[in-house]
Amino acid sequence: MQLFFISNRPKVLERWNHLLSDWNPETVGVSEVASKLTNGGILLMHLSSVNEVDSQLIFSYKKDNPKSILIVCTDVPNEEEGVEVLQLGANGYTNTYVTGSLLLEVVKTVLRGDIWAGPELLQTLLRRLLSNLPASNSKVDTAESVDCFDGLSSREQQVLSVLVTGASNKEIARELEITERTVKAHLSSIFQKTGVSDRVSLVLLASKSPALVV
Repeated sequence: MQLFFISNRPKVLERWNHLLSDWNPETVGVSEVASKLTNGGILLMHLSSVNEVDSQLIFSYKKDNPKSILIVCTDVPNEEEGVEVLQLGANGYTNTYVTGSLLLEVVKTVLRGDIWAGPELLQTLLRRLLSNLPASNSKVDTAESVDCFDGLSSREQQVLSVLVTGASNKEIARELEITERTVKAHLSSIFQKTGVSDRVSLVLLASKSPALVV
């Protein structure tokens, strides 16, 4: 996928271009984003240098182009902002000045369909999603969500039942008295069986099944 940068700070752009030069990145303006994301693409946005109006436009473009990927970088990350940008559709949230190897890992992670965020931030987002989810009124949606969980083993169902409370891998491991490595293995299997790629999507899917939501 093509990689695009948007920032009003030359030093930030210079750094990103240096660290991600193998991706042949292109710097774009806000007015160009819509056309650039039409066929997908990865957009690295420097939130700290983009005004609020422009940032909202970019989130809107991302929503209209679900195949595209948006990574939001900020000079001083904080939980409230992180939750907000992830809820607006960002695929990743990180510090503008992370190391080159970590920045590359961020890009690779979101390309796999996963969400990049600190573990505490991700758990906060999950808990907020769970507390704000309305009860499903669609019998069809509920039936479909139940069907996709039928193939889970009893242990996988146990892992899922703890995960939907907003628990981290460490908390799931402690609750079920298993290792974190085993939790990760179970989650990978659950993702494959349910057809989702990350735990946020899994929680949203599980929310349609009343029996799985605590």
